[in-house]
Order: sequence, then structure tokens, then C-alpha cells
Amino acid sequence: MVPIASMGDIAFLLIIFFMLCSNFVKEKNVEYKKPMATDLTAIEDSGLSVAVDKKGEIYLDGKSIADSDALKSALEPRLKDKDAKDQKGRSVMFKCDKTLVKTQFEPVLEAIVGAGGIVVAVGDKKKTNP
Repeated sequence: MVPIASMGDIAFLLIIFFMLCSNFVKEKNVEYKKPMATDLTAIEDSGLSVAVDKKGEIYLDGKSIADSDALKSALEPRLKDKDAKDQKGRSVMFKCDKTLVKTQFEPVLEAIVGAGGIVVAVGDKKKTNP
């Protein structure tokens, strides 16, 4: 006879382990095309994420935000407790559709900086011709 009394406990612990090790997508409902650049460096994911989709709609951690003023108001309390020298704690991942013009995404950047955040832009590596 095989002892199966602890199988439920083992399955439960495995579920918790895989949930903790997985990477949850915060912005699965935001569609955008990443801009291309030749000089990119890899960065660690920060705790906060701001995205602007192709329609110009703003999202903070996957939740829709009305405008850049509302974004600044939402970011300030989340960044105020962070140490001014802690760049990782103050960094905000900025994701923007490549088709947007400067006037559409610049107020969002100003709101992030105005709230005390450090902008970390996201893009794809552009291939250079030798």
C-alpha cells in the first residue's frame, strides 16, 4: 500500500513554489510596439510600470489612468517612502508605443519625474549594419 496522506500537502507546496517563481504579467491588456534603439542595456524589472498604448491611453501597473496629472498623483505616494539615493526603488519602467509622437508621451515622462521617479525606458535592440 502506498501512503498518500501527504500527497495533498506536497501538491499544495508545489503550487505555492511555482507561483512564487513565475513572472506575473502586469500589463497583459496593454498593446504597444516597443521602439528600436542601437544602444540598449539590460535592466532588472522595477516595482512600478507605466505604459502608453497606441491610442495614447496611460496605464499604471496595468490599470488605466485618466491623464498625466492623475498618474503623478498615483505615483507620488508610492515613491515618497523611497530613499532618494535608491535608484532601483525609484525607477519606473516606461513602456510606450513606437508610433506615438513626442507631444503624446512627454507629459507622462514629466509626471513620472515630477512624482520623484527615475524613468527607465523599454525598447528592442536595433540591428546595425556593419
